[in-house]
Amino acid sequence: MRHKRFVGVLVGLILALVLSAVIGMGVGAVMKSPGEVTTGFFAGDPLIWKYRAPRILVGICAGSAMAVSGCLLQSALRNPLAAPDTVGITSGGGLAAVAVLMGVGALPAHLLTFIAFIGALAGTGVVLLFAGRGVSDPVRLPLTGVAVSFGLGAITELLLVRAAPEAGAAMTWLKGSLYARSLGDAAIVAPFILLALTIAMVVAKHLDMLALDDSTMAGIGVSTKIWRLIAVALAVILGAAGVAAAGVLGFAGLIVPHAARLIVGANLRRQMPVAALGGAVLVTVCDTFGRWAFAPTEIPVGALIALIGAPYFIFLLTRLTRVRNGGLT
Repeated sequence: MRHKRFVGVLVGLILALVLSAVIGMGVGAVMKSPGEVTTGFFAGDPLIWKYRAPRILVGICAGSAMAVSGCLLQSALRNPLAAPDTVGITSGGGLAAVAVLMGVGALPAHLLTFIAFIGALAGTGVVLLFAGRGVSDPVRLPLTGVAVSFGLGAITELLLVRAAPEAGAAMTWLKGSLYARSLGDAAIVAPFILLALTIAMVVAKHLDMLALDDSTMAGIGVSTKIWRLIAVALAVILGAAGVAAAGVLGFAGLIVPHAARLIVGANLRRQMPVAALGGAVLVTVCDTFGRWAFAPTEIPVGALIALIGAPYFIFLLTRLTRVRNGGLT
């Protein structure tokens, strides 16, 4: 029954992703019906292949990467509030992108993607440095990450205070946006995402053991620190790629893993594929809605995801508080 449910969920999400992608490629200054999009896609329509399909592809990369990153972090740290924000990924990438935009002005999209990726890795490096020997501690690492993220965020805000023409572009990027994304952006992040996802699926059964307490794992001869570090490293690569692709989409790495866990359980071999597809659908749908609902104004996809994620985050905090107080089991 579990296997049938898992397959059914995967098929449903794949169909939802295809449908959202077709609708997304039809939304723009020149509206196209799903039939016209399908015909144009296979006929090599320049409007679709040069502008709209790359945007959808980057959204799929970003959404899947952020969601699976959240899965790995929540499993490795045994913390339901863990997300790419927790280990400095989003704040590091955001600071790097804003600093470059404010310093040298507009950049080609693919170059900004690369800079954001490096910044996200650097932000995580700062967190790991300050965590020190507590890098494998499920409590110390996220707390250090929150502190560092606030610090990097404050520096970013200080940079934005400057009245510069690039401030608008920087703010849009910080809210998470797929505007003007190209195949070059996808080409930069896709190899990292595919590699990290492949490794994560191969070692998933070992990462599942991180749900056990440290004494139990030690009793069966499993190194907690090594597998936790592997999980965090994979999460960092995925989160950095997601931030580089589409800017700050923090809540995608928080709410989607929980939804996947509720649907197919905590087994990572099932949870990660569902989360990857779910994250891709979430970003694609929110981006399409943001372009259609207030046209010609475009609402950043990250802002729409935050509107969904913020209430859920409050609900999650409330539930966790009740659990700790003995109100739930």
